[in-house]
Amino acid sequence: MNFKLLSGLILMLVFATIVACQDSEEESSATASSSASSESFFEVWAVDQSGTSDGPTYDSGGLIYIWDGAAISENASEAEPEIIDLVDAAAKAGCDAPKKPHMALANHTSNHPLDFRFSRASHVILANVGSGDTFFIDIDSRSIVGCVNTVGGFNGAGGTGNTHAATASPNSSMVIVANIGAKGESGFLHKIQTDYTNNKYTFVETLSLDQFSSALGTGVARPICHDFTADSEFAYVTMAGGGLLVIDVGSDDGTVPMNVVKVYDKDTVPGIGCGVARLPNDKIMTNGESGAKGGDDFLYTFDATNAEDGVFPDPVQIELPGEDTHGAVACTDQDGNLFAVTSMRVSNDVNFVNLQTNEVVATQSMATTFSPDPKPDVADIVGKKMFIALRGHKPLTAIGSLESVDRTPGVAVLTISDDCKSLTWEEKDLASMKDDDRTIPFGLTDSSVITAADPHGLEVVFR
Repeated sequence: MNFKLLSGLILMLVFATIVACQDSEEESSATASSSASSESFFEVWAVDQSGTSDGPTYDSGGLIYIWDGAAISENASEAEPEIIDLVDAAAKAGCDAPKKPHMALANHTSNHPLDFRFSRASHVILANVGSGDTFFIDIDSRSIVGCVNTVGGFNGAGGTGNTHAATASPNSSMVIVANIGAKGESGFLHKIQTDYTNNKYTFVETLSLDQFSSALGTGVARPICHDFTADSEFAYVTMAGGGLLVIDVGSDDGTVPMNVVKVYDKDTVPGIGCGVARLPNDKIMTNGESGAKGGDDFLYTFDATNAEDGVFPDPVQIELPGEDTHGAVACTDQDGNLFAVTSMRVSNDVNFVNLQTNEVVATQSMATTFSPDPKPDVADIVGKKMFIALRGHKPLTAIGSLESVDRTPGVAVLTISDDCKSLTWEEKDLASMKDDDRTIPFGLTDSSVITAADPHGLEVVFR
């Protein structure tokens, strides 16, 4: 999930620039036009990782829901999504049906003049954590135009079906895939050379991470999520057992291989690593979650200013209230100050963190009468609208032990206050992904059934 940043400030700047270019007689019409444009040039993509093959197990397939940004922002409950059936889409592309489509992240094409955060995208890259496939989806046609399976690794270097996240470099030359590895074993990083213009995607390299488990202080080295520095030269990779790896990504064709240039051990970066986001001034934000079993949660910021010179300072560590931080986005207040907003998946809280003082300034519950146990997961933000995937009754990944009939699988649309310290959401702000055509038994002793839907990946896509 590329997490987004500085949205509110940039939107206001864009709006002001457009209006300033109009003469006084056209001011009112320009204002209306600009406002509509700022709300409609993006889409919200959310992944239902539950299978769509014939029941009762639904062990393959999945769905992608796509909402117009203006529609879901105004009234999520009535917004009509487009839906991509991944079994059908894969068959049309000559690809195998996926299992557990997990993370969906956009590539970068033309950059916004003020901030990469508003770069247009041509493709969404989908990692399937149950089958080892990475899909490349053309945003305009809604079709799969490339599929790369990394099971076994490049030239037999190792790899499993657990492809957790696939992230595109800012220069669009490559995708790096985080492969968690088999249970109790170390994982891998895979590199795919990308040519989006010609829809050519070439598997060129695998890096085995077992060799770094000792330096991490963990029994195994299992990568979870990652993102690149703005220059596409380095990737910061979070780890399942704590710790973090900084990778010199090498060349897009694999002739210059990936190389680990810094190991932060689990004592320096505790927690199960997850979300990674680029911040201004060459900063990288990650988190460390407690998971379903409880424990301490943290937010980290890393200074990558001098990464090219081999300088990697210890991160700023901020302890977070609540349990199981997963989604995190950046919010800019009315004075230009930067905040992090974190969703706490197990405790159903949202934390607001001042990144100037590195302090948690507010914590607010998302639990409501219409969504008693939302389980907020991956998030993204546009302006002051924060979009969060809400997990299903029977989660298929990460928090599978936490089952509940009180879930509302879908996307929550939160309105963040101008000072980035509070949120509001109402029943109309819930876009349901409940699928009544796919039901599974909930309990072993009764006949109750629930929807199989289990949202996870979410991405705002600018077009």
